[in-house]
Amino acid sequence: MSRKIGGSRARQKSSGEVREEGAAARRTGHVLLLDLPVESACHPPSDVVEVNDAVRVVLEIPGVPSASVRVLVLGNRIEITGEKTPDFPAGETSFLCLERTFGKFQRAFEVRGSVNLGEVSARMANGVLVITIPKFADRRGRERRIPVTAG
Repeated sequence: MSRKIGGSRARQKSSGEVREEGAAARRTGHVLLLDLPVESACHPPSDVVEVNDAVRVVLEIPGVPSASVRVLVLGNRIEITGEKTPDFPAGETSFLCLERTFGKFQRAFEVRGSVNLGEVSARMANGVLVITIPKFADRRGRERRIPVTAG
């Protein structure tokens, strides 16, 4: 199941389908971001934030070095992959409790709308990855003179 982010509010029903709330679906900034389903050992939580000039995808991946994170733009899709390796010695480790997840992770988002996927940037600090997708300037309503040629 893909989850729609941005525009209208979506609520997941128990059957796994997504339905939009409200009579009129609202699209803020004409940007639509879909969280695509992927098979992954761990699934880092993400937030999507829209500001005036960009859309930001924020992933929480504590304990993952920035060198092991890969961000790719493939068409209108952004893929984030990486791996969180265990920080305990291999072998006979006896756990009383193990709640943290380790292994490879992958997240994929499909982006539609007036965004510039050629200028995507990524920054990681303190276990938080921030991917910035700049928006195109709104060109509607801007006056543009068209030259008229004779003959």
